[in-house]
Amino acid sequence: MLYLEMLSHFLVTSAILAIAEARAVSNSSSFTLIKWSNCTAPLSRPGFDCGTLEVPIDWDHPHGEKVQLGMLRHKASKPAQRVGSLLFNPGGPGDTATTYVAFASELFGQDVANRFDIIGLDPRGVGLSSPIRCDPDIYNEQVSHWPSNQTELDALVSKFHRLGESCFNMTGPLVKHMDSISVAKDMEAIRQALGDEKLNYIGLSYGTLIGQTYAELFPRNIRTMVFDGNMDHSTDPISYLTVKSFTYESELVRFAEWCSQSSTCPLNGTSTDVLQVFDELVKQANKKPIPAPSCKANGCRESVTGADIQNNVNSQLFVKNSTLLGTWATLGQNLLEAKKGNATGLSTSIATSPKSDVFQSAVISCSDWYHPEASLVDLKYKRDLARTMWPHVGTGAYGLNRCIGWPFPQVNKQRKAKIHGTPRILLVNSQFDPSCSYIWANGLQEQISNSTLLTRRGDGHTSYVLQGETWKAVNDYIVNLTIPADNTVVNS
Repeated sequence: MLYLEMLSHFLVTSAILAIAEARAVSNSSSFTLIKWSNCTAPLSRPGFDCGTLEVPIDWDHPHGEKVQLGMLRHKASKPAQRVGSLLFNPGGPGDTATTYVAFASELFGQDVANRFDIIGLDPRGVGLSSPIRCDPDIYNEQVSHWPSNQTELDALVSKFHRLGESCFNMTGPLVKHMDSISVAKDMEAIRQALGDEKLNYIGLSYGTLIGQTYAELFPRNIRTMVFDGNMDHSTDPISYLTVKSFTYESELVRFAEWCSQSSTCPLNGTSTDVLQVFDELVKQANKKPIPAPSCKANGCRESVTGADIQNNVNSQLFVKNSTLLGTWATLGQNLLEAKKGNATGLSTSIATSPKSDVFQSAVISCSDWYHPEASLVDLKYKRDLARTMWPHVGTGAYGLNRCIGWPFPQVNKQRKAKIHGTPRILLVNSQFDPSCSYIWANGLQEQISNSTLLTRRGDGHTSYVLQGETWKAVNDYIVNLTIPADNTVVNS
């Protein structure tokens, strides 16, 4: 009897899923094919072309106002061996995929470049897609993200309320539809317009949330799917703060240990306690901001507070060693320069025009993540908790409060994903990711019925772009459908 009840439940659930999929697909069946043309500089390179596709701003009203999606394609170098298309999203939120795909052969490797049309789709509102616009002066207002009195709280709420309104007034209704559900449906529109039977996808960081959403909506339309540096969209505010601050603090401690022992760290030999250098800089900058003299010409704040240092060092822990990217050695140099009185390397980016790419992160985040209550008691509790538990970084994950006062509702509510009916999905995470915790990767794996977690032993945010053992395993899966064994751990 129990078996029959379970079978009945399974059949009903499958039927509901099939109907939901059909509706979502039917909503995307009325648009034309992608318009491909030669790219303009700086993307004009042999073997590449640029494409555009119009999709609904609001997928619940498919015949309403449209937004243009822009993308860059590296065509398969060996068409006779072509497997299909591979969509790539680098995360952000709001990073431009076209920037990465412009180096397709170098980033993905020749085997993937030979067999796949590699497509960098700039998500709606980003890059080559119809961009969002906001008021730079409002964005650049300096307010405390963790207010200590009602006046500071009112200023914080006012800033983000007015910023959201400015984005709507300067952009239009797109601002209300920048969520990952809309982006996932855009991806399905791209798949259909390409004529591909199945989707291949690699998503890094925030791109894992987009991929999760696609997998939940369109599980039967996937050939391969990789999530690298995983986000867990089911976390409540305290869990989010706890995991973000814990992983950041843990990686900062590992950086300090490395820096005190490595001859390549500029801080090596200047102090026996690198964490003390960090703490003293934060304390000093909170008393009197440290000048950042090179920022006047480089689009960043000309003075740096302690909160700026705690906020901005996180992203400088993303890559430990690289010949192309900012590394831990760069962070050591930035801390040393700040100690000497020049904090340019630790400064916060500002908006320099209504089309600055700093806006996308706030607009997308406030579409996907909860909007905190404007409660001084609640914010003080979270601040004091973070400072007690993680004395070096405190509330370094300040993005927690950037949607306070946002004038439009959260579209994509936090909840556990229910991903069933997909082929095997490959999750990748480093053990010591300072942004997307290994905790999140394990939490997400429990929400996907058919998945494998590949662990990289080491530091930094995401693994694929480092082109080590992880990169080889991902490419083998993308090309040959070879999935690593469960509980595989690699060193690079």
